[in-house]
Parts: sequence; structure tokens; C-alpha cells
Amino acid sequence: MKILFPIDGSPHSLAALTAFIDRRAWFREAAELTLLYAHPPLPYKRAAAWAGRDAVHSYYEEESEAVLADARKLLDDRGVAYAVEKRVGDPAEEIVACADAGAFALVIMGTHGHTALVNLVMGSVATKVLAARKVPVLFMV
Repeated sequence: MKILFPIDGSPHSLAALTAFIDRRAWFREAAELTLLYAHPPLPYKRAAAWAGRDAVHSYYEEESEAVLADARKLLDDRGVAYAVEKRVGDPAEEIVACADAGAFALVIMGTHGHTALVNLVMGSVATKVLAARKVPVLFMV
């Protein structure tokens, strides 16, 4: 079973990944796990253009690796095989696009535990993914 696991570097996403690892025996098939980090695009296109394509690419790469570091260590320490996908764009849109393009059977993600009112007013990546998804989404809180 192909599982997409978005990571945002927060303690919530790492706790959700830990919970999943501890419960992966619940799944009938072995999981083909892919971690996804979607870096929001730089807000100022002129600044990105001024810095240059290589500098911007290096920035995204360094930031992505920093966010993924704890999750990679956790999976490596537990002997769990995984792949990594890095993208740049709106996180919710990138999660849904990656899930569709990669033919994932399930998306598992942590939430920050905000109330429904906060999600309604501010929105959340989890809420947006749930609204736009074509595959099942499992939230680990």
C-alpha cells in the first residue's frame, strides 16, 4: 500500500509519524512510505529573481532537508524504508497533487489540534487537503 505522509517539521507531524510507525502492523500490506515536504513559495518574486535561480533552489533544498531531518532520523532509527518527495508551492495543493500523481492509496498526516472555529476562520492545510482529496486521508492527532 502506497502511503503519502506530509511533514511540516512541527512536533505534531513528528508525533503523528511516530504513532503511524507504532501502528503500521494494523495494515494488511507492507507500507510503501513516502515523506512529502511542500515548501511555500517565496512571497516576493522580484527578490527570488534577484537572488538567482541557483540560490533559490539551494534555499529550498536546505530548508526542506532541515524540516525532514527529524522524520528521517526517526525512520532510519526504526529501520523503516521510505522515499522522499520535495515540492514548492501551496502545501495543501502540493499534497493533493502528489497523492494523485503518485497513485497513493492513503494520505496520513498530523494536525495541529486547532478547534473547528479556528480552522473555519483561519483554515488549515489538513482542512484544505480533506476538502480537495481524491484518496482517503487519515489524521493522526
